[in-house]
Amino acid sequence: MARRNDLDALRGTFLLLMAAVHLPTALSPYANEPFGYASAATGFVFLSGFLVGVIYTPLRVQRGLDYVRGRLLHRARTLYGYHLLLLALIFSAAVAAVRWFSSASLYDYLEVFFHHPLWALASSPLLIYKPPLLDILPMYIVFLLVTPAILSAGERIGWWAVLSGSVVVWLFAQLHGARLLYGWVSGAGVPLPLDAFGAFNWFGWQLIWVSGVWIGSGQHRWASADLRWTRAPLVLASAAAIVVVFLIWRHHAAVLSVQVTDRSALVDKWKLGPLRILDAVALGLVLTPTLLPLLRRARVKVLELLGRNSLQVFAAHIPVCVLADALIGPPRAHGPSALAQVLIVALMGVVMFAVAWRADAVHRSRHSSSPVRLERESVITERGH
Repeated sequence: MARRNDLDALRGTFLLLMAAVHLPTALSPYANEPFGYASAATGFVFLSGFLVGVIYTPLRVQRGLDYVRGRLLHRARTLYGYHLLLLALIFSAAVAAVRWFSSASLYDYLEVFFHHPLWALASSPLLIYKPPLLDILPMYIVFLLVTPAILSAGERIGWWAVLSGSVVVWLFAQLHGARLLYGWVSGAGVPLPLDAFGAFNWFGWQLIWVSGVWIGSGQHRWASADLRWTRAPLVLASAAAIVVVFLIWRHHAAVLSVQVTDRSALVDKWKLGPLRILDAVALGLVLTPTLLPLLRRARVKVLELLGRNSLQVFAAHIPVCVLADALIGPPRAHGPSALAQVLIVALMGVVMFAVAWRADAVHRSRHSSSPVRLERESVITERGH
C-alpha cells in the first residue's frame, strides 16, 4: 500500500482540532465536536489502529509475529520516552510556577500531584496516574503493546471472535466496570481519586482501536470487496441522515423533541457511549467518499506534514496547552485576554509546524542515504501511525 496523503491530511486535521479544543481560547467550543458527537480523538485513534493493521498484518505473514512484536515494542518504547519527558517537564514546571508565581491554574491542573506527591511520582511512570492531556499517549502505548495479540487472535480464532470479545469489554465499560475496579484499588489503600487515572476509559476506547486494526488488516485481502456495501446509495443516505440528526442534537437545536445531553450514558465521551459510536460510524461513511477524495486532489501540504509526524506533534502541543492554561486561564469576554489568546494560538502553530518540519527532515536524512532500508513498513512509515 502506497503512502496515503489523504490520510495524512485527515490526521493533520484531527491534530489541529484537538489542539484547538485543548487551548483555553474562544476557539475551543467551535472545535469541540463540530460535526456532532464524533470527536477528533475518536477519528485519530481509529485511523491509527487502521494504519497499524495495514502495515503489520502483511509483515506478520512475511516475517512472523516476533518481528511485528519487536517493531511495535520499539514504537511503544519511543512513545513512552515522550511520555516520561512530558511528565518530568510538566511536574517540574508546575512546582516552580506554583511556588514562585502562585499559579492557581497549574495547582488545579496538578491537584492530585500536590496532594499525593509520592504516589503521583511513583505511579505516573507506570501509566497509572495520568494528569489531564497526559492520558492519551499512555492509552496509545498500551494499545500498541496488545496489538500483536490482537493480530494473532484474528488469524487463529477469527476476527469475529476478536470483535465479539472487544464488544464485551466495551460493555464492561458501559456498565461502570472501571468504577468497580477503582473500588477494589481504593479499598487496597491507594489514595488517588478516580480522576487521577485519566479521563479516557480504556475498556470503552479499545473498541475503536480494535475495529481500526480489523479493517486495516483486511485491506490486502477482502475489505475492498466485502465493504463495497458501504458505498451503496441507501447506506450513504442513511448515514448522512444520522449525521444531521446528531449534529442537531450536539448543538442543542430545539427542532427535536428528544433531549440527549452531553452527560448522558448514550453519548458519554469517556466511555464511548453507543450513540457516539453510531455517530462516528455514520460520519466515517459520509467522509470517506467525500472528504478523502477532496484531500487527495487538494494536497494540503501543511496538513499532510502534521499528519506524517502526528505523534511527535501531539506530544509537543501538550506543554503549550499547559502553559496557556497557566498564563491566561479560561477565556474572558473582555480585557487583555483576547490578545493573549491570539498570541497563544500563534505559539501553538509555530511549535506544531516546527516539530513536524524537524521530524520530517530527520526522517528524510535517515533514509535518503540508504534506499535499501525503505522496507514495506516504511512506505507508510511507522512514525505517524
